[in-house]
Amino acid sequence: MGEIYISSRTNPTVAALSSLQSKKGRRETGLFLCEGKKLCREALGKCSVSYALIKEGCDGEELRSIAELSGGQIIILSEGAFGKISCDSAPDGIIFAAKIPEQGEKIQPRERVFAMECVRDPGNVGTVIRTAAAFGIDRIILADCADVYNPKTVRAAMGALFNVKITVCEDFGALIPELKKQGRRVISAALTGTSVTLGKTSLLPTDCLVVGNEGHGISDKTLEMSDETVIIPMTDKTESLNAATASAVLLWELLKTFGLQ
Repeated sequence: MGEIYISSRTNPTVAALSSLQSKKGRRETGLFLCEGKKLCREALGKCSVSYALIKEGCDGEELRSIAELSGGQIIILSEGAFGKISCDSAPDGIIFAAKIPEQGEKIQPRERVFAMECVRDPGNVGTVIRTAAAFGIDRIILADCADVYNPKTVRAAMGALFNVKITVCEDFGALIPELKKQGRRVISAALTGTSVTLGKTSLLPTDCLVVGNEGHGISDKTLEMSDETVIIPMTDKTESLNAATASAVLLWELLKTFGLQ
């Protein structure tokens, strides 16, 4: 497969690839953007790359090697054409356009699971994915959250997106019976009349912890179906933690239960 050179920002291929910045474009093409040397290197062998884009003038040995290893069509782009596709304020010259993995794989009983509900900030979603991977989570459930393949989510996840399994759904409540059939408890981070302070409840490796939207929290339906609710102890100087920070605290507490294996 020979490489292609494109100079025009209005080229149809450039237009199609720049559309991947939007959810509509990703849905129509089945592709997402993965940008930067570190992220593209992490993606090698873990996702199917359709195009490896290199900015003209940056096509040195390192970037060319990464592009060749991807197995995708190599396209050298002028600075203007590359800039139309890039989402980075200081791009280092390489972008992959990779295939979005198919959904449908069932949650397995032995997997360690963590859930987010209605977390709409893509940076927060990506940070939670990165944190969950670091703390030994196998699968993350995203219920009515920001698109996991939004470029901001992909960048914030810092390669962890390729190392955990993702289940995307609109209604977390529909998944709860399946989780409970596997012997899991669903434990939501929320302030209710029966909430237990984190650290004073016994967590199990099979528990599915849930964090919600910072402004609106976890849905009433999920709270009603939860086995337990927990709160993170804090001073009265702030009302709450953002989703990413709260997730890190919850995951650290869960990690102390089972450790890294």
